[in-house]
Amino acid sequence: MKMMNNMQRYYDLNHSVIEAVTALIPSIFRFVAAFLFIILLSKISSAYAAPKSYVLHIELSPAVCHVDPLQKRTRQCLEGYSLTVLGLFPEGVDASRCETSSAVNLSPIQKRVLMRLIPDEASQARLWRSVGGCVSMNASQYFRKVVAFAEQLKIPSEVTSPTTIRVSRSKVENQFYQLNSGLSSSSLKMDCRGEGGVSNLLTDVKVCYRSNGKYQACHIQQRSTCPSQVLIKGSY
Repeated sequence: MKMMNNMQRYYDLNHSVIEAVTALIPSIFRFVAAFLFIILLSKISSAYAAPKSYVLHIELSPAVCHVDPLQKRTRQCLEGYSLTVLGLFPEGVDASRCETSSAVNLSPIQKRVLMRLIPDEASQARLWRSVGGCVSMNASQYFRKVVAFAEQLKIPSEVTSPTTIRVSRSKVENQFYQLNSGLSSSSLKMDCRGEGGVSNLLTDVKVCYRSNGKYQACHIQQRSTCPSQVLIKGSY
């Protein structure tokens, strides 16, 4: 009889534990679901939040067309552009999460303005697909920002020289600073490429901005890849 009572108490205890655990399961699931939802929401927010800074990437078309065979048949090379905007890229975000499938719908006027900077609709579409998921705006708003930032930047005359010249890198940099109030060495990066192991041909200029269009130090500080003397390919 005593054994029977002990077994009954053991059964009652286990049954109570099972009932208690069973009662907690919905709460546990709700807690886990809420936790996962918060993580998902934070990732979505970080991917689509408006960037705090941007990098405007400009190519010197005569130089790029000279060193890159793949570019020679592009409109910027065939029609003799002096400068081309490669893109306005959000800084400090995971670029792999920036792709979008949304279309580029621009008004005829906006298309004409944009073609002066990015002279190829396919390039415009590729640029938007690569950054659209991270800029918290539609394509029309994004390209308006591209135009605004690019037109704000004043370019030294040497950079768009009609003839090929050799000039000191520091002279070109100082002219950028003098022409653009607020621009500093931490906001500007010049890159060079070349042939035969000599990389002194100025091909790229990158400028860092706050989201409001003010210049700021680049998120990742990188030294210019150009030597003290640079070659600027004349426009043609």
